[in-house]
Amino acid sequence: MQVDHPAEWELAFACGLNEPLRCTFADRYYHRLNISWRALKFEPNLELVLQKHRRELEKRGKEGLRDLAGAPQGWRGILHQSNEGTLVHAVRFLGGAGWLVDATLVWPKSRNTALENAVLASITALDSDAGTKLWQAMGLSLSLSSEYDLVQSNSKVGRVAWDFATAKKRGPRLTVERLALPEYWLKVPLRDWLIQQMPVSHKLIRQDVTTMNGHRGESLLSRGRISPAASLIRLAQARLAVAWLCPIESRVYHVIASAVTRQPDISLPQDLTVRCCRPAPAVVTRKPG
Repeated sequence: MQVDHPAEWELAFACGLNEPLRCTFADRYYHRLNISWRALKFEPNLELVLQKHRRELEKRGKEGLRDLAGAPQGWRGILHQSNEGTLVHAVRFLGGAGWLVDATLVWPKSRNTALENAVLASITALDSDAGTKLWQAMGLSLSLSSEYDLVQSNSKVGRVAWDFATAKKRGPRLTVERLALPEYWLKVPLRDWLIQQMPVSHKLIRQDVTTMNGHRGESLLSRGRISPAASLIRLAQARLAVAWLCPIESRVYHVIASAVTRQPDISLPQDLTVRCCRPAPAVVTRKPG
């Protein structure tokens, strides 16, 4: 799923694996956008879908519901206005992907129909048959071979980390981290910091200087024993860690590729692209009067 939205609307929630598909965006003060979608084997009657939503809203005491006028092509919706603001609920069927999409926008003050239509018009399904997938949220932006899928994500203050894996039982794994505020915690050279992050059970094989997105970076190759039995057949966990500091973002990027292999070396996935040098957009602060 892909959606364009204002810079101040941050991704506040994203579904996990095997959960209903949805994501939520919020600004510093309000819940602003919720999107959910599900696969259907048939094209639904959007009027019937909206009737169900209308009944649910009426049960919650929402009155004065109106049909949404002037929505982008393919979208149908209902509108609820109150003293607190405006609630817009819209639905659309994306035929190419076979998805029924529900989108709810919250306008806590004045309604911006131009922005509303731009957000709705941008909601689309990415090409699932493409050779690479785009993963972009929470400040991270990367492209990766479609054989990898996201298996775990963590978003803490100052740190976003995504773990990827293939369908193979002992296939390669990949972790991409974006770490904020290095001026406070990075007290040693990046080369030494990478050594500190190496698992205790691993042995350092090689450490090199590298270049990532035009920035000087560091790479560290290590190997760790899996089990005594695996060692007899020369199987071990190879781990390649690469890190660089993006001076434009003032963020440290940390990429870790690992695999169980007999080979002495390992490399990052060929189709991996991690984007940096993406300065945070300016946020406009509005004051009363």
